[in-house]
Amino acid sequence: MKKIVLGLLMLVSFGAAYAQQEKPVVIGTSFWSNWYVQAGLDMTLQNPYGKDFSKTFPKGKTFGLNGAVGKRFSPEIGLRFRLNWENGFPLFKNNHLEWVGSGDYDNNMDGGGYLVASIDVQLSPVNIIAGYDSNRKWNIVVFPRAGLTSNLATGSGSPMVGAGFGGTYRIDDRWSIYADMAYQVTTSEFFEGVGSGTGMSVSTGCNGFFDFQVGVQFNLGKRTY
Repeated sequence: MKKIVLGLLMLVSFGAAYAQQEKPVVIGTSFWSNWYVQAGLDMTLQNPYGKDFSKTFPKGKTFGLNGAVGKRFSPEIGLRFRLNWENGFPLFKNNHLEWVGSGDYDNNMDGGGYLVASIDVQLSPVNIIAGYDSNRKWNIVVFPRAGLTSNLATGSGSPMVGAGFGGTYRIDDRWSIYADMAYQVTTSEFFEGVGSGTGMSVSTGCNGFFDFQVGVQFNLGKRTY
């Protein structure tokens, strides 16, 4: 995890330095411009400490829904506020799930599953390095993430940090398709009744979870660049 975060930071730092030498930075002109909303489907792979990482699929697999609202301050940087509701819908039930808080997937789903609320600082290496092109339909972002998790079945809450990357493909001025993935680390309270304490060895888990999501994005208001 540390290597992933350091790699993302080095990439962004290099790109920013290059962009300062070669490309002008485009800045949005209004607080009310360049907002968007997202809605999609989500899959996570739970990775509690002390468990065999190779068995996260299917023992740690859950499904859910996610929604987000974000703002692009410029083509190079933006913020996204995201809410994910996981393992709360019988339609998405994984009968092989074992590695979820309380240690009983029926109790976890009956208790409402779990919520993840996070803030992402989205950086676009493409626009940082190559400059913004209004005709370009696709974009790639990398992001550090911080937030809170709440296991509704056990009544526990935990802080969370992570990092990820993703991309969008613009259909028209309003609609886009997006997909991204991230890895988050949290505390042992989130996996109450499942893990065996805490630690940072990926091979035996580190009280974290992978997150994969796909969905649609709708641009609000006016785009000023």
